[in-house]
Amino acid sequence: MATLTTKLTLNSSTATSDVLNLSVSDVLVVGEPTTNVSRKSIATGSAQDVLASNSAFSYLYIKNISSSNAASFLQIKLGGNAVIRLDVGEFAFVPMYSGLTVQAEAYTAACVLEYAQFSKA
Repeated sequence: MATLTTKLTLNSSTATSDVLNLSVSDVLVVGEPTTNVSRKSIATGSAQDVLASNSAFSYLYIKNISSSNAASFLQIKLGGNAVIRLDVGEFAFVPMYSGLTVQAEAYTAACVLEYAQFSKA
């Protein structure tokens, strides 16, 4: 068994009527199967498999690391449903049920997706 430490920090003095200063962290126990941090070029026109199968409850990290066209974005489908939009530089960390596939489709221009999958132990 391995551990994965996660941390999310949200800070702002202008986004809400109150000063926002939120920080949460957790240590997750993970095991196999795991997909190491990888990159995939995603074309426009149709959804492409990122994780064609997922046999365990998983933690998914995804980020649009494209830099060529700031107007381009990725649509991420979990289990066939479009649920996430990632503009250039944006990321998500999603706990997801087993059996859900992950697909991505680029809009405006091709994008590069960085991703990793960690199974809950």
